[in-house]
Amino acid sequence: MKSVFLAAFASLAAVLPAPLRAAEAPSAKPLLRVAVLSDIQGYPYAEDAGMRNLERALDVLAGFHPDDVVNAGDISDTGRDAAAVAYYKKRCDARLGPLPHIACMGNHELAFIPDELKAQRTVAAIRRDFNAVFGYPAGSRAVRRTIGGYDFVALSLSDCAGYTDDELAELKGLLDASVARDASKPIFVVTHYHPQNTVNDSASWWMGGGLRRLLDGYAQVVSLSGHTHAPLQDPRSIWQGGFTAIETSTLCYGCIFNDPPAANQVSSLLPYGHESVGFLLIEVFADRIAIRRFSACDRREIEPATPWSVKLPYCPEEAVYAPGARRACAPQFAGDPRPTLWYDYGFVYLMFDAASAGGPVMGYRIELAQKGGGVRSYLHLADFYRVAAHRSSRVVFRAPPESLKPGKTYHCAIRPVGFFGETGRAAEWFFTIDANYPIKDEPPLSVQE
Repeated sequence: MKSVFLAAFASLAAVLPAPLRAAEAPSAKPLLRVAVLSDIQGYPYAEDAGMRNLERALDVLAGFHPDDVVNAGDISDTGRDAAAVAYYKKRCDARLGPLPHIACMGNHELAFIPDELKAQRTVAAIRRDFNAVFGYPAGSRAVRRTIGGYDFVALSLSDCAGYTDDELAELKGLLDASVARDASKPIFVVTHYHPQNTVNDSASWWMGGGLRRLLDGYAQVVSLSGHTHAPLQDPRSIWQGGFTAIETSTLCYGCIFNDPPAANQVSSLLPYGHESVGFLLIEVFADRIAIRRFSACDRREIEPATPWSVKLPYCPEEAVYAPGARRACAPQFAGDPRPTLWYDYGFVYLMFDAASAGGPVMGYRIELAQKGGGVRSYLHLADFYRVAAHRSSRVVFRAPPESLKPGKTYHCAIRPVGFFGETGRAAEWFFTIDANYPIKDEPPLSVQE
């Protein structure tokens, strides 16, 4: 009986998520472990989606015994009161202990305040309440803390439009103080908005041009920022140039900003975006920083065999995650993708086998051309960000209503696309829409199939 029990226990341990298996240990003990959370956009009750994902993240992080917690903003969904921020801190303390907390205010901390409360919920009042939760000076916009020999600097937003020159000057003063304390160690800089033109979806003019120019002068900076809700499975969520930048994802809902949006998106929202929720555990060693990614949806580590790694001391000329060094093999179809048509409730679906050869797949470029007419081109996002068990070997593309007409024949070209523009060979086919099929002329109401 004992041997049967031990065999059963071993079988169970083999399928448990990696962070829950206590027997596993890194090859060398890190000098510092940092829990990184962001974009909960929550309300102060357990049933809230963001707070529920927070509990899942804390369940995993508790097993690693982190030394401190970083939050890159948007803890609350609205700035009307401080209850959500206080609730968040209480839950972190309950699961992880009262650890040092390095947090910044995001745009949601300042937003969506009813007119009747605006006289009370001024930026100064919001900042006062936020700082009180974390023990920061009442009026401070930027804070600096040294934890385990490493400096953390956080800059809160005072305006949804971005960071002012005065705020950036204050941040520079704190960075200079950190360099003066120990110029050999990395400095972790926490902001809600990204430094401009670094990680995925950071090109917007308000995203931090001044912040980027400032940080370019500090090679030892590791920037941690949120806001855009990008999936951690997306390799563009880490960037290196004059410094290192990391997108911290979200515990609320996933997004990718495409212009125009992909055909299976509504605005920036990802289909099944509730599965695209993640958090980080950063482990600092003497010679490197390991960035481990986790899904809060299934409590599993993302690509545990290949965590992102930053060599210390960081040298921009040796950057592993620089844009020019990131191109991979183009994704390809392994064989005939077996394209087929499906009619359903006034919509037309094109279905084909997912690309499974070559490099990783970000999506598919689908071109539809009617004989004698123009070509319509669409991007269809792949499901790389979903829980592994929910990913499909068969892609379902719902053709936009304007792309097809009853009784017409079309040439279709489907090309798998990688994250850095790599494009595979096209699968091509012809099909004819039934002349009597009534195609709907309105878009779908939801991206949730």
